Amino acid sequence: MEVEYNIAGRILAKEGSRVISLAEILASPEAGSGATCAADLSEDVLSAYCKAVSAQNACKVYLWKDREEYGNANVFNGGSDYEVVNEVCFLCIYDSGCEVLRERTNCWNEKIDAVVSYNV
Repeated sequence: MEVEYNIAGRILAKEGSRVISLAEILASPEAGSGATCAADLSEDVLSAYCKAVSAQNACKVYLWKDREEYGNANVFNGGSDYEVVNEVCFLCIYDSGCEVLRERTNCWNEKIDAVVSYNV
């Protein structure tokens, strides 16, 4: 079984929106020196990073981590499909350093879709 992590975010500042990359999060003080990949970043670390960036920029910041487990599913007539069999999605939103939302869902959190294509 393979596990895939996706971590991304977006800063929604008055000057314009900007994507937050995994490399940027890993290089931050909140991630600590032991974090080298997405799997190393806990929800608490991501929330701390989101809060810090939000306070620093005095704006709304979205940050999400999606964990997908791939495996065999939907076996019919001796065949199989290799697809996502388990998913956990974490989303946190801070506005000027104040927590707006912090939640975990067992599927893709559709609240993220509105932010992915957001342009200020």
